[in-house]
Amino acid sequence: MAVSYSWKITQLTKKASLSDLENVVVHCRWELKGTESTTGTSGTFSGATPLELDSSSSGSFVAFEDLTSDIVIGWLENIVVDNYWDHVTGVIADQIADVDDPVDELGEDSLPWAEPVSGSDVVEPAESGSL
Repeated sequence: MAVSYSWKITQLTKKASLSDLENVVVHCRWELKGTESTTGTSGTFSGATPLELDSSSSGSFVAFEDLTSDIVIGWLENIVVDNYWDHVTGVIADQIADVDDPVDELGEDSLPWAEPVSGSDVVEPAESGSL
């Protein structure tokens, strides 16, 4: 299954000031959408990630008004890695599989050994007509 992924930033949380900096983004809500290339089926994972200010590299700080979605997505791509990435993409893969290869859950009456419903247990609808 070949899946392509696209990020979407849905919310940012900022602090007015932090470590002598203003309007510092401290949290991000996001979605990662995966689309299977053959079927076009997609699944989406919604995430929420705290963002920490790297005080050792304040020179790389980006002012809030200068942020772009690509910059924030770059931050997320550096955080959502390894086991976290595996978890996120696994959830998306499961959503895609549920659509492309659904599973039928069969109740007791649908099991192969279930007793057939007898005709005497079936209620026939009343005939309607005019006299």
